[in-house]
Amino acid sequence: MNNLSFQKSDPAYLDFQYLEDLSTAYWYSEILFAAIELKLFMFIDQNQEYATVQSIAKAAGCKAKELGRLLKALNRLNLIHSFNGNLYNSQSAGIYLVPGKSTYMGDFLLYRRYMKAGWETIVERVSLDGRPGSRPDSQNNDQNDDYKKKLFNYVQAMDILARQKALEIIKLLEGIDWKTPALDIGCGAGAVSRALLQSCAQLSNKKSAVLLDLPEVIAAAKKIYPNKSDWDGIETIEGDFRKYRFEIDQKFGLILINNFLHAYDDHDARTLLFKAIDLLEPDGLLVIHDYFPDRCGRMPHKGVLYDISMMLNTFNGSCHDSSLISEWLQKKGLHKIVIRDLKTDSALIIACRNNAGFNLETGVQEWTTKAVQAGFGKALLLPVNKIVTGTWVRKKCRFGCAVYGKNLQCPPYGMKSKETEELLNSYKWAILLEGSPPGKNFYNKLLLIEKQAFLAGYHKALVFGAGHCPVCVECPKDGHCRHPEKARPSMEGSGIDVYSTVINAGIRLKPVIDKSQYVKYIGLLLLE
Repeated sequence: MNNLSFQKSDPAYLDFQYLEDLSTAYWYSEILFAAIELKLFMFIDQNQEYATVQSIAKAAGCKAKELGRLLKALNRLNLIHSFNGNLYNSQSAGIYLVPGKSTYMGDFLLYRRYMKAGWETIVERVSLDGRPGSRPDSQNNDQNDDYKKKLFNYVQAMDILARQKALEIIKLLEGIDWKTPALDIGCGAGAVSRALLQSCAQLSNKKSAVLLDLPEVIAAAKKIYPNKSDWDGIETIEGDFRKYRFEIDQKFGLILINNFLHAYDDHDARTLLFKAIDLLEPDGLLVIHDYFPDRCGRMPHKGVLYDISMMLNTFNGSCHDSSLISEWLQKKGLHKIVIRDLKTDSALIIACRNNAGFNLETGVQEWTTKAVQAGFGKALLLPVNKIVTGTWVRKKCRFGCAVYGKNLQCPPYGMKSKETEELLNSYKWAILLEGSPPGKNFYNKLLLIEKQAFLAGYHKALVFGAGHCPVCVECPKDGHCRHPEKARPSMEGSGIDVYSTVINAGIRLKPVIDKSQYVKYIGLLLLE
């Protein structure tokens, strides 16, 4: 079962992320309600041949740029799909969310939105004194004091969150050499810098950090960390990074940019990033911690939803794709770039020009994002020991497939179950790749992602297809494959129990009963 993030509770695992996901669960429903109210599914249905962002914006009377961000979120939530720039409704959206169809349920779903006001009165209904809770209209009338209180609470809460994130960040930075001092932009109370310095506490050459944030944020940080020892090795700059003038020769060995770039649009974020890079030592290290909409790893929904939150709650904020930021970095000469998803809902971009101590390689997790960028609907990392095989699988081909014995990559040819098990034992990781018809396109994407992985250094990269090999219309009668460089075995034809394997990866798969149902293709990429 592929649950949404806020459904994935585990009582045996102490995880603040689950609680944070619960607090933002309404983001999902508001995306759905907005799409229904704007009749986006109807306009997509009416313009199936040319349903682009621009055409839908014109039909729905929307701003193209903002609507594009909403459509990107709908795509990530599998309510719509995109292919070659065209938009299509998902199977469920096409059935239940298009006005005029006999199966339309949009008005019923919008009724759930109208019930929201009642849900906001939970505190009044439960508490003895009927207090109105913490809604904006119940706040202190003294706006200045109220702002200071809210800011302090916000900085304190973000510091608690940042401490959790810092544990992962420090782990990823282990073994990478960096020079002092570090500059922490958008630092809050400096949780990441503190963790960094603490990790270096045993070093003979003590390292230092400079925290840069707005004066009121620094003031809150000093209340959160009141002891003098809390500030060992730490200096502060009270100012706005956009306007602050550094000394001409002032440089930093490490620059941290924490949840900062998403407060600005593409133009401003690029300008501020370039300003930060100009402050970096030639062999310095740049670390960007943020939410990136194009990441498809552990929490594929959060980046696009956080981007919508920025659109609604800031002047011009926008979450930027990690691929776009990578382009900016390369334009400024930072060509060594690694992107890592945290176990929580954000990610890191680590980059430098020529740091000799920078030895991080692209991990297997990164290929889930690369696969989605290559056009697969979903890509999930799976330990090879979760791939299920069985001797019965190839028998199903013999007693159930109309093309049995006609394809050289399928039974009775191809790899036997025992050979497949031996092959799998020589790998540690696999990525399950989900796609849809046409089958030839899906197959070509498999070959492309295998080639990309091979050229990136994964010399053992090998893909398995879905169904019989489609390279030729039919295999030659002499039994010799004419295109072995393109021919690949299928999962089921090699004895892999596809249904059990995809369940282990968290993908739902069921037999297609009629032609109107959505068809899923499942491929497999072995990596080592």
